[in-house]
Amino acid sequence: MNRKERREKKSEINILNNLVTIIRQYFPELICQFNGLTDVRNQSYIKYEMKVIFIVRLMGLMCEIKSMQGLTREMNTKETIENIAKICDLELEEIPHCDTINDVFENIKIEELEKIRKYMINKMIRNKMLDRYKIRGKYYHIVVDGTGLATSRKKYNKNCIVKNKTDKKGNEYQEYSTYVLEAKLVVGEMVFSIGSEFVENEEENVTKQDCEINAFKRLAKKIKEEYPRLKIIIGADALYASKTIMDICKENGWKYIIRFKEGKMPTLYKENESNKANYEYVTNLDYQEEKVNIIKYTEKKEKTEFVYITDLPISDKNIETTIIVGRRRWKIENEGFNIQKNRTFDIGHLYSKNQIAIKAHYLMIQIAHILRQLLENGVKEIKELNLKLKEISQTLKNTLISTIANLTVHSKIQLRFD
Repeated sequence: MNRKERREKKSEINILNNLVTIIRQYFPELICQFNGLTDVRNQSYIKYEMKVIFIVRLMGLMCEIKSMQGLTREMNTKETIENIAKICDLELEEIPHCDTINDVFENIKIEELEKIRKYMINKMIRNKMLDRYKIRGKYYHIVVDGTGLATSRKKYNKNCIVKNKTDKKGNEYQEYSTYVLEAKLVVGEMVFSIGSEFVENEEENVTKQDCEINAFKRLAKKIKEEYPRLKIIIGADALYASKTIMDICKENGWKYIIRFKEGKMPTLYKENESNKANYEYVTNLDYQEEKVNIIKYTEKKEKTEFVYITDLPISDKNIETTIIVGRRRWKIENEGFNIQKNRTFDIGHLYSKNQIAIKAHYLMIQIAHILRQLLENGVKEIKELNLKLKEISQTLKNTLISTIANLTVHSKIQLRFD
């Protein structure tokens, strides 16, 4: 395809229509669920329905608008107002200011927003959209890892995690940050948020801060309650190589495959040291009344070893594919955090200083990222043109803010992830 052909094909794509069609076809209750969120505003002064508040925020994220002020500034066009009105199926004279959105976000019930994400994940599972990505034909691969969000030398709310730091000149200072433990469902090249748990202090002055492992205990409980029958393999880095994590997985009926490094479970690691082949494994090792398996892959060129501990049955036939599953832990960094931090979204931006609003913005990013990945990886025309993330964002924004889109109600789209 030459440049002219690519330019012409790109001009024919209606990305906004594709996005709205995906929402209507695959998540038909999504907009209604936004509208059903608990609204604590004085009903006498309400100008915008909840669905307008959340659709405006969602569209800003989908268009890669990375600040609340930018959202108000860039989406202040008559075309945007009419397009948002079409999406929400109502009449609008204006769209909400960023301060209005933040006011609502500060009083939202986070568990209700989490249920909307759960609805989206369940719709994909029940529609068998993700069946082909099951491990060994039955397990969904969920990778867990933590990441930092906003950081500041000033304490912006009482829930911040505090770290002692030293600058380049040797001066000591305290850094305040928001930290979240994320569970991502890995499906091919995509990673969908399935659970989030914030690592946070409940009071201003604490002697012992919250930590990632404690957050995992809470997160595991929530995932089990929300997806009680889902067959799961937990993937994680070496921080999680412990009896505590193994016990949680066993209690929940989950399998695990966890990075294994020297210093974690030292007696067990010693039993594995003799393995020097390219692919190697040891099964049925005893560890605190549990039977575990150790698998290892050595990259000959770089002489890098990847060692994992797992309770999955291991054999010559499945060792290579199991190692591949273990190494897919990096997808939470690459397709997950990296995209959300440095590319399409900006989870490191402090959209609000209010802890509830911080969580609401973060969860809206997770919802937006699910939709973006379906759009990027499932729409045939976008894949054929090999559109970059920035191109998709810019094209989507241009359509939203400068064109009164033809959002065909009865159009259908077949998502293909080949």
